[in-house]
Amino acid sequence: MRPMLAATLLGVISVIVLLPVANALTPRSDFSDNVSTYNLFGNTRVCGEHLCDPGQWNIWLNNLLSSQFKKFNELSGIKSPPNTIKSASYDSSLAHTSSGEISGVTTFAMNDGKFTSFVSVTNNGPLGVNHIAISQLNPGVKTLKAWITPQWNSNISLYHITFDTSKSSFTQEQTLNLVIVTDGKPSFSLDTLAAN
Repeated sequence: MRPMLAATLLGVISVIVLLPVANALTPRSDFSDNVSTYNLFGNTRVCGEHLCDPGQWNIWLNNLLSSQFKKFNELSGIKSPPNTIKSASYDSSLAHTSSGEISGVTTFAMNDGKFTSFVSVTNNGPLGVNHIAISQLNPGVKTLKAWITPQWNSNISLYHITFDTSKSSFTQEQTLNLVIVTDGKPSFSLDTLAAN
């Protein structure tokens, strides 16, 4: 019995010593700042502790951003300005338009005299949208920068911003968060949501 036990223990120890160490971590090969937890082009996204259902990613992201803004406002003592929510009017030259609204605007005064606004646009229509047009209504306030994600291209004039994409669509009941930087306190109007 003892020789059998010794042989078994020797075999187990040999296997443990000779097998390579398992490591779940892989070395980093990309040292740029382009690190993300999901792939923008079609891979499954993670919402908290589960895989996102269709349309859930934008809802989850909007809720996350809203809670962060609310907490930031409480900590810094900033009171959100009252926002006027306006429905979209449509450009008749676009063949397919969808209904939508600006569902929220949070504007922060930056130290350099610029204002950063987080504008939430909700698509209430049945069409997938890949063209958004927004106007800045306050005279004398210029739009300096605007973006959504790398998938959306922005075209900025002094008082008008358009966003276009061919890589994705903004579907019904989704809310998309836009970032707009201006040189004064802005006021926004949603002009167009359309499928080109």
